[in-house]
Amino acid sequence: MTRFAHRLFLVLLLALGVVAPGCRTVDETGAGSFELDRFLDRQADRASLLRVLESSGTIEIRRKQEGETSFDDCALELWRDGDRFALRLRKLGERFLWVGSDGAQWWLFELAADPVRLVILPPGQVGRQAIAPDLLLFGPDQLLNLAGLEPILADPADIEPTIVDGKGRIAFPASHPDDSWSTVVWWIDLETLLPERIEILDGEGRLTLESVPGGYEPIRARDQPVGNWPDFPRRLRVRDAEGSTDVKIFFNQPGATGARNRDRLFDIEALMKSFKPGTIEYVN
Repeated sequence: MTRFAHRLFLVLLLALGVVAPGCRTVDETGAGSFELDRFLDRQADRASLLRVLESSGTIEIRRKQEGETSFDDCALELWRDGDRFALRLRKLGERFLWVGSDGAQWWLFELAADPVRLVILPPGQVGRQAIAPDLLLFGPDQLLNLAGLEPILADPADIEPTIVDGKGRIAFPASHPDDSWSTVVWWIDLETLLPERIEILDGEGRLTLESVPGGYEPIRARDQPVGNWPDFPRRLRVRDAEGSTDVKIFFNQPGATGARNRDRLFDIEALMKSFKPGTIEYVN
């Protein structure tokens, strides 16, 4: 189809009401059409249903530093209740890491340290100066965005959609305050409108992180019929550009009902009484 014929075809679709007026449709290679507004609405609806979340699972963390490789294999439990978040990792049955948020702040307990170390940060702050690079991935904002579970908050006018190799690609400014998260690039399956790869670029346009969610399945959601259950990635792989950190997450029995959520999971005072940190650091 020539470019003129394609434009004529879109005009006919508009006239017939098949394509909504004002919807930004992109078709640069003939691979397919991508309606940005439809994707943004679909992602917003999906993200709203996943604001309540619970899952068990496993996580593998590989690190390379100064020519040496280390590996941690942990059991995982994750809870989410709106802006409240909790993530627990256990290694060989022993406490390893706890990350949480109450919406007003977020925190990280390094439970394997002696003494236990607690870092408390403002929401959205990464804390690169206070937290090891491989642990930064587990912050609530970082993990949820890398898994593709958050809505796209950018102004549609600031989003650059393209079609590359049969995949939809959109780039938009990050809503993240850290300089290393300047731009987010999503690669989207044009049929399912689900993210297949998410890239984090810094202010110079350089890749810093890449995540690959996959194994999507609809999961039970609170007060929703089966046909409206949100698609959730059963596996997630996150790697940094330097190749020093490689994380694989496998989610088991995920649900979006909140049935396993408890207030104490998101209460830092209760957690401090339980974990008894020996050092506490505040990041402004």
